[in-house]
Amino acid sequence: MDSIIVLGALLVITLISSIFVKNYLEKRRIEKARELVDIHDDLRRMQNAMNIIPGIYFDIPTRIFMLKRTMLLISKVLELGQDNQNLNALYQDLEIRLEKTLEAKDDSVKRMNKHSQINDPDTAHEIRQTIKFLHDQILKSVKTGLIPKSQGSRVVKNLKVIMQRTVMDMHYNIAQHLLSNKKFGPAMSKFKVTLSLVLKSPSKQALTPFKDELERVIKKIEHRLNEGRKKASQQSANKLSSGMDKIKEEEDWESKKNIYD
Repeated sequence: MDSIIVLGALLVITLISSIFVKNYLEKRRIEKARELVDIHDDLRRMQNAMNIIPGIYFDIPTRIFMLKRTMLLISKVLELGQDNQNLNALYQDLEIRLEKTLEAKDDSVKRMNKHSQINDPDTAHEIRQTIKFLHDQILKSVKTGLIPKSQGSRVVKNLKVIMQRTVMDMHYNIAQHLLSNKKFGPAMSKFKVTLSLVLKSPSKQALTPFKDELERVIKKIEHRLNEGRKKASQQSANKLSSGMDKIKEEEDWESKKNIYD
């Protein structure tokens, strides 16, 4: 009798244990699936960031961070999911790019005075939203030791510069488009907005050539607009004078008609 009770207890314990193990394994499977989805999403957004943000905005520390973070996400996908030939090839390509980037020299001065091709608010907004995502990624990378804190600080600083440059270049490109279509007033307004952003920028010292260019263009447009106003005023005065002469001629003719009548 006692053996039957013990056997029954063991069966119950075994059954309960198997249920707990099954629930635990199912829970881990769900967590793993969710983790894989999140990593896939981060990887997609990192790749999108490298495509949508103009390359001239990335300094070397930021490029290194972007490459290392993307490579880490790929390795996690490969670790949690099945082997993927495309991801393996991408990882190897990024590895080569990282090696070249680590050996590259700083090109910040040269980059700062180049302009991206951002020319519409929607693209600028998408880039700014992507920058917020990258800021979150840099915090995770520093926390996990992927990159040192000093590099993380430099990347965060550059992300702030990108936020400013995105809006700056957007206004500049819109101004150039307006200027090419001979819409001088609106173009000058956009150039002035760009100049005000340059003057407020924390990196304005590096943007001195850009500032000088904007001031020259604004001065040239102002001169052209003033010349146009003078010409229009002169034409208006000439028309008025011509109209007055015509009125006098008509009055003289009426006077002569009255004499003969």
